[in-house]
Amino acid sequence: MKTSEILTAIVAIYGAVLSTIAIVKQLVSDRVKVKLTVSKNMQMVGDHKYEGMTLTILTLTNVGRRPITIKTFGAIRLYPSTTNFVVIDSRPPVPCEITEGKYITSIWDQKDIPFDTIDYWAAWDSQGRIHKTLEASRIKHWTSAIQRWLHKKPAL
Repeated sequence: MKTSEILTAIVAIYGAVLSTIAIVKQLVSDRVKVKLTVSKNMQMVGDHKYEGMTLTILTLTNVGRRPITIKTFGAIRLYPSTTNFVVIDSRPPVPCEITEGKYITSIWDQKDIPFDTIDYWAAWDSQGRIHKTLEASRIKHWTSAIQRWLHKKPAL
């Protein structure tokens, strides 16, 4: 092979690798990304509605570039519990479309939340995706998921 052919092959390989990296980066950055945070032991100052209460604040933030419509969010409890929590009061009210950098918050009185029975906090969007953040330890989460799967009722 001539030197010019070797250089051409090197440039072609470099271009192929670089374009592949650019395409993968574009695909990853153009996805829906939601961050669900839970802030415990909070107190509100200046709002008589929450005066003297210890609060838990759920915040759902769109950290991706695509807008997303959130139908609801709340908490899924560990197995064998069959009752879960759902947000009733949020700002702005759900269902709600949130664009890049926007967020939805919900404020709960902490004394009403049994944190030791919560598996994970979750948000459901209009396309049926679930966005989660764990509350329980990984072991408790996996144990609950396996028990839930083993006790799942067969479809008729």
